[in-house]
Amino acid sequence: MPRKRRRIVRVLLNPLVVSLVVVVVFTTGWLLYTGGSTSIAAARPGANLLPSLDSSASTEPAGGWTVGHSGDAQAALSLVDGRLNDQALKLDITRYVSGDVTLTSPRVDVEPGATYLFKAFTTTDADFTLLARKHHADGSTTLDQLPNQLERPGNAPFTVSDAFDSVETTTAVEYVFRFASEGTVRIEGAYLEAADDVQPPPTVATAPNLVPNPGLAAPESGIPDSWSPYTAGVSTVESGRTEDERGGYLWTRIANYQSGEAKWQYRPVPVTADGYFAFDATYQSEREVDVVAEFELANGERAFNNLATVPPAGEWTTIHSAFQVPDGAKTAMVTLVSHGDGTTGIRDLSVTDVTKPGPLRWDQPMVSITFDDGWQSVYDHALPLLAQHGFLSTQYVNASSIETPNFMNAAEVQQLHEAGHEIASHSYDHVDLTSIGTDRLDDEMRKGEAALAAADLGTDSFAPPFGRSDPQVDWYARKYFDTVRGTRGGINTRQSLDPGDLLVFYVTDETTPDSLAAALAETSRMHGWLILVYHQIATAPATGTQEDTIAGDRSTITEDALAAQLQLIEDSGIEVQPVTQAFARLRLP
Repeated sequence: MPRKRRRIVRVLLNPLVVSLVVVVVFTTGWLLYTGGSTSIAAARPGANLLPSLDSSASTEPAGGWTVGHSGDAQAALSLVDGRLNDQALKLDITRYVSGDVTLTSPRVDVEPGATYLFKAFTTTDADFTLLARKHHADGSTTLDQLPNQLERPGNAPFTVSDAFDSVETTTAVEYVFRFASEGTVRIEGAYLEAADDVQPPPTVATAPNLVPNPGLAAPESGIPDSWSPYTAGVSTVESGRTEDERGGYLWTRIANYQSGEAKWQYRPVPVTADGYFAFDATYQSEREVDVVAEFELANGERAFNNLATVPPAGEWTTIHSAFQVPDGAKTAMVTLVSHGDGTTGIRDLSVTDVTKPGPLRWDQPMVSITFDDGWQSVYDHALPLLAQHGFLSTQYVNASSIETPNFMNAAEVQQLHEAGHEIASHSYDHVDLTSIGTDRLDDEMRKGEAALAAADLGTDSFAPPFGRSDPQVDWYARKYFDTVRGTRGGINTRQSLDPGDLLVFYVTDETTPDSLAAALAETSRMHGWLILVYHQIATAPATGTQEDTIAGDRSTITEDALAAQLQLIEDSGIEVQPVTQAFARLRLP
């Protein structure tokens, strides 16, 4: 690279020249507000629809938030000193035996045809699910389990978020935190506001429900047509059908459980390999339940795919999932399966065909090898191994970290680009984008993209730091980038591909050769796109704490481990391309 151009690149990318902002590399976004930053995610002035937690300003305790439980549990809600505001909510679950424990926000009226954003800062040592209870114009309510956003880094704080379009039917909303264990949670800085700069979940096109007799119409015997109870193993099981104000539902009660399972099943639905289907159901349960897709294969065998495990639910709760049909399958059935004592009810099961028009699959499989953060160890140890195989990678870098200790310098980044590796954006600073205000959020996207473009390293691909994203981060990311690498595990297919949320395979020091080989084999079989995510590469196994690893996770692997994994990739025969090139090759109209 000419000396003059190298100097220009260094000026453009050197944080000592372009910014005095401290790069937050070794911790989460919580340091943004404990460290005194003024750019904290918050509603616009006067726009927060949730009441204040200040007890002196509210006629209700805890700002109208309430706690409840459906089984044998004990919990208490209190107000404590906050880190963001004067006060925060603290929920202590001191005893848990069964059922669920819920913390519910106040009910807030919303306007028709508007989009809304909910966000809260949370610290907890207990897993939970976030749900949205919507009140509708016809007087009905629905309680939906939102996609699992919980990537809880130990006891470190994090945000939870949701966005929705009220359309013409939603009149009010509440948010519910659901727990099924002992533990403590703090919630503060919660807000709900009307917002245009959010990316709500896409509306799924309506399609015929393929589940037979979804209304559970039944003769006098009580067993609905096309449905039957199923049990296996050693336990005492009762099954039946009951009516309530919403209509009929099916229930299964297990006692004296020792082994096996119990469920209600329906007549299987005819399917075609590589077809893509959406599944919805409403359930109520005293225990956790597995959501399982079962396929009958042409050779008479059966294949199973555990789509999710949902927690105990004291209220009727709607869940959503999707599945792709494996090779050789001729029928499919999705059921809610219980493996232990307790009662589970189900209703409103729906399977709809959402297969994309055109070819069912891509004409070839693909692998992308990606590295996060621009670590010096990647340049020193990973790149020579990649060169031995002729593999090109995607390097997600923070422009502000270049020329700082432990990270690549500008000349090295430029050399990677000239060698054919993709230089992509990891935002400008390494911060939790979900925790900052929209002014800085837009800056992080824009400055990260602009700094690379100014150095002739323009990119259309983005990966959020820490894998932390939400509907507002998604909206700003899509302003500047064509693809966003997400955090959900899986293999991208033509049917499941979402350019704004690419599925990934995280590589850690616990990744075994067998697990990677299995992922490669499945990628080849289904003509999918496997995106591998790496961080640091060490010369020897780590000892003690991993001081140079973000959040002290398990993401640093050794050169020997990487060499073995790259050999597995080569042995698979799957083509390797950087993310943007792979996306261009695979994308079909």
